[in-house]
Amino acid sequence: MIAENLSHEFPFITKYFYTLFELEKNRFPQSIVFEGLDPYAQLFYSLELARVLNCLEDRDTDCQCLNCKWIREGKHPAINFVSQLHFKSSDDDSKTVISAIQAKNIEKSLRETSDYHRFFIFFDAKPTAPDNISNESIQKYSPEGYRIFEEEWSLGHINQKTFNPTTPNILLKSVEEPPERTTFVFLTKNRSDLINTIVSRSQCFKLPTRQKKEDFSFVAQIFSSYPDINLEGAFLISENLQNYIKDSQIPSSKVLDSLLAYLSNEIKQNTDYAYLKKLNRDINFVSEAKKQILSSMSDRVVFDTLLLKMSGGTR
Repeated sequence: MIAENLSHEFPFITKYFYTLFELEKNRFPQSIVFEGLDPYAQLFYSLELARVLNCLEDRDTDCQCLNCKWIREGKHPAINFVSQLHFKSSDDDSKTVISAIQAKNIEKSLRETSDYHRFFIFFDAKPTAPDNISNESIQKYSPEGYRIFEEEWSLGHINQKTFNPTTPNILLKSVEEPPERTTFVFLTKNRSDLINTIVSRSQCFKLPTRQKKEDFSFVAQIFSSYPDINLEGAFLISENLQNYIKDSQIPSSKVLDSLLAYLSNEIKQNTDYAYLKKLNRDINFVSEAKKQILSSMSDRVVFDTLLLKMSGGTR
């Protein structure tokens, strides 16, 4: 039923849903909250639930019935994505929130009968291509044949700020009393990020994804002379970091995250007071540099300034 990569990753929740599949379909939850660190895992698991419930044949993972094909292609009329970019009508000019108009359109659509099991999947979306980490999640959790990320948009967790303040109250009626064979799904990092009235009417499930151990080996190599960095070495390290970013095609902020992980690991491995004091100071410098990168300052300026501070050449 559920794709092998997802059922293997989440065996306990899969066992629970397999029990539901063996019961009458109208026993399926009307509202689900998926919480966890990876929204891509949550989205693909939601789509697999929708696929199994709408399958016209044997529910196998490789089923090629029309409904299964449509869901894999992101074209099924009963599977609705709801975000700042999706499920938008022509009279809705909101761009940063899930609007009241969307909630009213959901309510309107539910008045129409359907032969399918309808899903409304809520998440945060940005009009940008997924970054390297997101692409890793797509590759890891996407079942074979899914093609929903061919357009450039990235997926995130919803929270209360994702909604226009009036939207949840309008949506609540639909969540409370949906037609049969209708399921709402909310993808969030933690159920506490949603309003209580939605959570209390939903079944909540954790999809515990395993975080990859931070790999900062490349930072350790580039910073092999640390903590003894002179002015000449500072500019050399800065240049090496910029070359690594260019060659690896990863965001500068991720390199700074790896540098923070490297420095934090040094704190765990050492007890010398003077060294710990320098490590804490340099961690503050790196955190400041990350804010500068995120505010669109140039890599060269940020990294040169950072390494000068770490060398003691500037304050």
